Amino acid sequence: MKKILAYVTPEKHASLFDVIVAYDSGADVVVPYTEITAGDMRDIIHSCVFTRHSDDLKNTAIFIGGHDVDRGEELLNSILKTFSELPSFLRVSVAIDPDGAYTTSSACVVKIKNSLREDLSGLNSTILAGTGPVGQRIAVLLSREGCNVTLTSRKLERAENVCEMIKRRYNVEIKPFEAKNDETTEEAISDSDIVVTTGPEGVQILPRKIWSKSPVRVMADVNAVPPYGVEGIDARNDCKEIEKGKIGIGALAIGRLKMKCHHEVVKRLFEEKGVVFDLERVYEIAGGFDPTR
Repeated sequence: MKKILAYVTPEKHASLFDVIVAYDSGADVVVPYTEITAGDMRDIIHSCVFTRHSDDLKNTAIFIGGHDVDRGEELLNSILKTFSELPSFLRVSVAIDPDGAYTTSSACVVKIKNSLREDLSGLNSTILAGTGPVGQRIAVLLSREGCNVTLTSRKLERAENVCEMIKRRYNVEIKPFEAKNDETTEEAISDSDIVVTTGPEGVQILPRKIWSKSPVRVMADVNAVPPYGVEGIDARNDCKEIEKGKIGIGALAIGRLKMKCHHEVVKRLFEEKGVVFDLERVYEIAGGFDPTR
């Protein structure tokens, strides 16, 4: 029986990146559904669950992709609502990873954990330029690991709004902070063990002159386009000591683990029906890979 993946996105076009990864991960057929709204999902779910015997539903799955994370999560909520209206045996597995936010954030935090080789509980962490989808989820995962997390934006109101949204959605407390220049950036990381930069491509967020005199032990940067987010960290640095007592993790090192995680998520969609690959489950998968490979 063919493994069929319904690829849904609220955007005009399916992500070619996601489609290629789906095929490379074992899907036999990928059916793109574009410009989808939450109201469309009920019919799509019914088409998935009523076309095959319930024992065969592990061969049908849904992947929510694209770039708009908020709208993607609306689609997931609609899927879960539709499932709640159906008998428990009528389920397909579902994964969500718009803009790679779930797999990238999971890979980043796993890399941080592996570099420190200790419990993160009680450590201080700062996510610089962290209001985007990846920064938000890194903040959530670090908080769940027991870190005290600060999330920065150039505008305090933006940081406050994002932290409030994170609390509503994930029930974790994140501290908002305004970091709009070198002085406030230095203040933001003044007691940080962990610093992550999640700013836009090609923008340096953290100069060496600031981090070199801070207590930071691990710095991770998700920007793969030079100039990189942290001065002194190359995108290829993989848990490399870049200065005595300070480890750097570059975007390509994070990206390699992200891709392994993405492939594994799609593979597992077809192993068991009714599994939802949300942030917690994706993070668990990312943590299962050998960090040295």
